[in-house]
Amino acid sequence: MYRDTPVRIPEKELRVSAERHFARAGGHGLTGKGREVFLSGGRRYRDARIQKIDIRAVVSFCDTKQESPNSVLLQHADDADSSESPEYVRLTAPVLEQYTETGIAGAYVWFLSVSGLESADVSIGGEKSCADMGNGSTGADMDDGGIVDSKVDGSTGIGREEKKFCAGSMKDFYETLWEESYLAAAVSRLKKAFAGEIPSGYCLSPQMGPGYYGMSMDEIFACGKLADPGAAGVEISEAGSMRPAAASAGIYFVLPTGAPVPDQACRSCVGDPRGCGFCLLRNKD
Repeated sequence: MYRDTPVRIPEKELRVSAERHFARAGGHGLTGKGREVFLSGGRRYRDARIQKIDIRAVVSFCDTKQESPNSVLLQHADDADSSESPEYVRLTAPVLEQYTETGIAGAYVWFLSVSGLESADVSIGGEKSCADMGNGSTGADMDDGGIVDSKVDGSTGIGREEKKFCAGSMKDFYETLWEESYLAAAVSRLKKAFAGEIPSGYCLSPQMGPGYYGMSMDEIFACGKLADPGAAGVEISEAGSMRPAAASAGIYFVLPTGAPVPDQACRSCVGDPRGCGFCLLRNKD
C-alpha cells in the first residue's frame, strides 16, 4: 500500500499524451501555416531539452472516516493496524456533502512536479510566430536553426529587436505549455494506475484538491502531512504556494460505484460554508 511512495515516470511514457495536450491547448484557434509553425517550434523547443525532462510523483493511500457532511478524516492506511492511536488529518470541502449517503472508502493523495523544460539559449522554429502565426506572412528568412536574415519584414514592420522579444516570449510560452502538458499527462497516468487497483464495485472521484470543488488553498498543508511533497521535488511555502511552478497536488477519493458525480460547476466552487444545499448553481431549477 502506498505511503510516501516516490514514483518516477519516464518522459517517453508520457510523450504522446503530452503532445496531444500541447496541440489541443496551444494550437486552439490556429489553422494552416500558423498552426504548423507553432507546433513545429514547440517540438523543437521540447526536443532540445528532452533528455533533461524529469517527472516525479509521490503517492499515499489513506483510509477515510466522514467526520461531518463537509469534512473527512484521513490517516495512512498502514496506521490503521498500529497499536498506537491513529493520527488523523482533516480535509474540508463543501463537495464532500454529496457523498454522505454513499460514503468514502479511501483516498489517494499525491504531489507531482515536472522539471528540465526551463528556457535556455536554444533556437526554435517558432521564433517567427509573432508575425507568421497571426497573419500568414513569411517573416524573416529562416532555416531550420532559426532566423538567418534579420532584415525588417516589409509586410509586418518587425525588426531585429522586436524579433528577439518575440522569440523570448515564445520560449516562455512553450516552456509553460509543455510543463502543463506533461503535468496533465502524468495526472492521467496516475489516475489510470489507481483505477486499476481498486476493487470491483468502486470507482474514483473526479480529481480534487486545494483550490477545486470548494476546497480551501490552505488544505495544501493537510495534503503535505499525508504525502511527502519533497519526495516529488515539491516545496510548500509558508503562504501555501508550491515550487517549482510546474507542480501539482491532488486527491482521488475511492467511492462506491454509483456515487454521485459532482456537477462540472462544482469544480470552480469557492465554497459556501452553509453547504451544497445553498448553492445557486445546483439548485437553479
